[in-house]
Amino acid sequence: MARCRHERSCCGDSAVDRWASGRGVRESYPGPADSYPTVGSIAKKRRVGRFQNDLAGSKPPGFIGATSFQIEAVPWLSDLPGYEDWYLLDGTWAMDPLNAFAISGHVQAPHDGVAAMMEQGHGGLYAHAGGESMPARCSTIHWLTRPRGIQWQPAIEAVRGSCPQAKAWRRQMVLGPAAEFAVETPAEAEIDVPAGRQRSRVTRMRLPHPLA
Repeated sequence: MARCRHERSCCGDSAVDRWASGRGVRESYPGPADSYPTVGSIAKKRRVGRFQNDLAGSKPPGFIGATSFQIEAVPWLSDLPGYEDWYLLDGTWAMDPLNAFAISGHVQAPHDGVAAMMEQGHGGLYAHAGGESMPARCSTIHWLTRPRGIQWQPAIEAVRGSCPQAKAWRRQMVLGPAAEFAVETPAEAEIDVPAGRQRSRVTRMRLPHPLA
């Protein structure tokens, strides 16, 4: 199973794509914090929600689901807050149908609306590496990079052992700045980071769907 993660930069918003088991595509883009939501930020959230809902209704082959998170300021988005979008797929073979469905039929208009907000984008393709729980509404994602020359499985199992609810993803393809591993934990749960690993810790809040 595959999952894509995408991060994108737009007129004040950020996003990344993630989901549960399988392959995941992650996407992210920068935007303002929403302590006091603006009309623009609310419109952007609605566009992302409509696109993901319409995409799910179209049922592209191999597509399992999608979700978005509002994230705090991060270095790879020029120290701006933004959004994370995750798309869960049965495998990498599902990426071509996903792309085709995203820009055709009734899904094209909401897709184009989201694309019009973007100024830059980052992302990656991740494979599920352990853990089954779905992301909580409030969660933390720990981006980890390991030293070269060591086995990744024992280290990730040790990380997951320090937080049984953690879910791990391993990078398969780089589509922009992307750490090798992503470990999701509920709320602000901590993990034990193995010696020598670099970590970026990002708190986030899942956006509700549909966004009315």
